Amino acid sequence: MGKKRKVHSLTGRIDDRLLMQSFKAVKRNRGAAGIDKVSVGMFEENLDANLAALKRDLKTRDTFVAKPLRRVFIPKDAKGKSFRPLGIPAVRDRVAQEVIRRLLEPIFEPLFHDCSFGFRPKRSCHKAIEKLLEFHEEGDRVTLDADIAGFFDNIPHKLIVDAVAEEVADGNILNLIWKFLAAGVMENGVFKPTTIGTPQGGVISPLLANIVLNKLDWRLEQAGYRFVRYADDFVVVCKDRVQAKAALELVTEVMTELGLSLSPEKTKIASYGKGYDFLGFRLSSKSRTMRTKSEEKFKTKIREITRRCHNLDAEVIKKLNQVIRGTANFFATKFSTCIKLFQKLDRWIRMRVRSMKFKRKWSNDNYRLRKRNLQNKLGLLGLLDFTQTTMSKTSR
Repeated sequence: MGKKRKVHSLTGRIDDRLLMQSFKAVKRNRGAAGIDKVSVGMFEENLDANLAALKRDLKTRDTFVAKPLRRVFIPKDAKGKSFRPLGIPAVRDRVAQEVIRRLLEPIFEPLFHDCSFGFRPKRSCHKAIEKLLEFHEEGDRVTLDADIAGFFDNIPHKLIVDAVAEEVADGNILNLIWKFLAAGVMENGVFKPTTIGTPQGGVISPLLANIVLNKLDWRLEQAGYRFVRYADDFVVVCKDRVQAKAALELVTEVMTELGLSLSPEKTKIASYGKGYDFLGFRLSSKSRTMRTKSEEKFKTKIREITRRCHNLDAEVIKKLNQVIRGTANFFATKFSTCIKLFQKLDRWIRMRVRSMKFKRKWSNDNYRLRKRNLQNKLGLLGLLDFTQTTMSKTSR
């Protein structure tokens, strides 16, 4: 068997067109400025010169220097008791990462497993769940619902670069990836080196994560398991608990080889009959609805907007509609059974708006500010408004 052919001279493909496409992608995604406080708009003011300088640095080995990322923390739960760290690269570095991502994606995309759905072209959370439901309908009713502990924060850098190097022989590109990973972070004005992990918030991080976990996907395939993976969150579907326990042993073995581990709290063997959580949904043979955490997170956002100490005005309605629209667009799907929950939440939202208007909670206010007035005069949307062309009205 001949020696595996690797991809060479990716650096030579970095040209003005690729840089412009990458900048436009970064601009579409918007995002805050990095530690240099240069926004996308500021970078664009001198775009040609900035891109020309970036191209020169990317194409000349050992010239590009990645700036440390700006560390911010976002709540992981509705109660705000735990936080997820995000690293925000400088705009220039985001463009650089997008250039490398666009060079690598066509190489690795054909190698990825068909049951990997996270951060891939023409794939989504909804498609991942549809595939799971398809497996359940075919008789696999027991699940290994697995989550990798601190995945993005704990992937060894060498593991990432070695996985890319299996297909790419361009030393300059591999060196740039090292620099992205080892850029460090600035947290409260203090520089902290990054010796492990790929920062959540980095443009290239999702692709690198898929490259690393592709090994897990194909090991599961070779062992005869069916699964769905979305980034570091995955479900292995099984015929019975014995098969699920064997799958857990295999996954644990692969994680050890990768220098990672499963989260004991979030990894469990469950059944489709009783239900389990995946990608924000609660999936079971009886329903496919919002999981409890998703519902509480939604309510927290509504509470923040509808505090009684604030006045009800057009801006409040606009903010409410943004949250309602975003939530409905995600949870009102053709497989969802959220009708009753949406009805309950819509009533609760109207109660919050009336309490904000009249500075009290009183049932008689339902007649002072009726549902039709909230909808027709104030323009308040309802979750139920988004179910017309998605969920069946017979859904429970």
